[in-house]
Amino acid sequence: MTDTLPEPTAGEAAAANTEPLPADREIELKFTLDEAGFAAALDSALLRCEGQKSPAKKLVSVYYDTPDWDLLRRKTALRVRRSGRGLPVMTLKWSEGENLFSRGEIEHSVRTIAPDISLFDGEAGDTLRALVGEKPLQAKYETRIHRTTRMIVAAAASIEAAFDHGEIVAGDLTLPLRELELELKSGPEADFYAFAGRLANVLPLRLDAVSKAERASHLALNTAPTPVKAKIATLPGDLNLDAAIGQIILSTRDHFLANWASLRESDDPESIHQMRVALRRLRAALAMFKRVIPCVDFERFRARAKDLACAFGPARDCDALRDLVENGPLRHFPDGGGFAPLFDALEERRRDAYAQARGLIESAEPTLFALDLGVFVARRGWRNALTAENLGGLTEKVGLFAAESLERLHKRALKKGRKLTSLPDAQRHECRIALKNLRYAAEFFSGAFDVDDAADYIRATAQLQTLLGAHNDVATAEHFLTQSHGESATRAAGVVLGWYAREALNADERLAKAWRSFKRARPFWR
Repeated sequence: MTDTLPEPTAGEAAAANTEPLPADREIELKFTLDEAGFAAALDSALLRCEGQKSPAKKLVSVYYDTPDWDLLRRKTALRVRRSGRGLPVMTLKWSEGENLFSRGEIEHSVRTIAPDISLFDGEAGDTLRALVGEKPLQAKYETRIHRTTRMIVAAAASIEAAFDHGEIVAGDLTLPLRELELELKSGPEADFYAFAGRLANVLPLRLDAVSKAERASHLALNTAPTPVKAKIATLPGDLNLDAAIGQIILSTRDHFLANWASLRESDDPESIHQMRVALRRLRAALAMFKRVIPCVDFERFRARAKDLACAFGPARDCDALRDLVENGPLRHFPDGGGFAPLFDALEERRRDAYAQARGLIESAEPTLFALDLGVFVARRGWRNALTAENLGGLTEKVGLFAAESLERLHKRALKKGRKLTSLPDAQRHECRIALKNLRYAAEFFSGAFDVDDAADYIRATAQLQTLLGAHNDVATAEHFLTQSHGESATRAAGVVLGWYAREALNADERLAKAWRSFKRARPFWR
């Protein structure tokens, strides 16, 4: 049994986006809308085709999984859908990994509502049957929706717009559903994303990375979306630079998008943190690429990513301060140590910061940012910055670019970290930024070299970065702690500041040790 359903195609093949889509692949964008927004979308001139009749159809889809939810864990959905008097249609969908909006899909007509997975052939069928094994398939939940579909032509792209409203049903539980789905049927991906961007500019559409199946599983299991960490890239060394640029940009965009659901539905501090990490990773990647390709869009996207990250900053600062107090002095004061007034003041600020962060996610800019990146990658926009003579450099293997970038960033980090424990806060921060950029590059390109050596190097870099990050969190927290929050809160703030002033001495010892470990780590790209 393989670890996933069919592997996505190589990066070079993914760049060919002007051909009709393969029968087993779909590219789809899903937007959530409120009732007024749904009505506005139905009435929008951009989503109407004169003379095209599109009556609503009732669709009832039953989703199946094993008793242990094996398909859900593999981001795979198996459903049987009924519509009118036609035969039911059994559909298998799975995540392709490279692109959040691209999924594998196979359909078969069946005679009953019960699935027959023997009908799926090829690698997808073999993997599915191995995954299910001898376990029974159970009906877990269903969706009952009314769908209105329209075919839209946007430049050279043919797009199906599906307006869905109805409900998800899991046992006695129900959840209302109102969505607009855009699916690329044929033509360039760039035209598809550009059309979606035009819609998002004039309609209250907000991207949603959670599928109907995932949303239904949360309802059935009484769970909420969880934060998603970055995945270490597995770019092979023989991949060309052109394809690698596209894959890295999309991976960071998808990491950013994957954490929206957790922020929308929970107060888990990791969601804000991971969104900021994703935006920093994107900025680091674009800075690397800009050194060899003078593309002005690299800098424009870096600026937009920085603005978004800064807007999430207040919420992250509140989370970091709360963590500092809870995992530091509060542990040594069983009676609470009089920290309640400080926590009250912090929680008030945190509520405001999270409200602002959620408001930002529901605003147009994050959706437009993600769609604009989709257009940029689909068009390979960086090629426009190169002359015909220099375009050949994009066909070179990514390993060469990776080695040169890693060597430069490694030397910069060593330079910034000289006499690290005696550096003032501002220069420690510069060293931390240099280490972040180095670590992200190592994670992006580790697949092009020896993975074990890369893992050791990344681990040493991450440890050093974490220690410097903790120091930076304390320095950032000082601004809040030194403000007036009432006499009791001020007294507790003084305890916290005193605690971390003492801890700073021990932290410098750990920092010196981590710096030595980093210097001893073998540069895996040499």
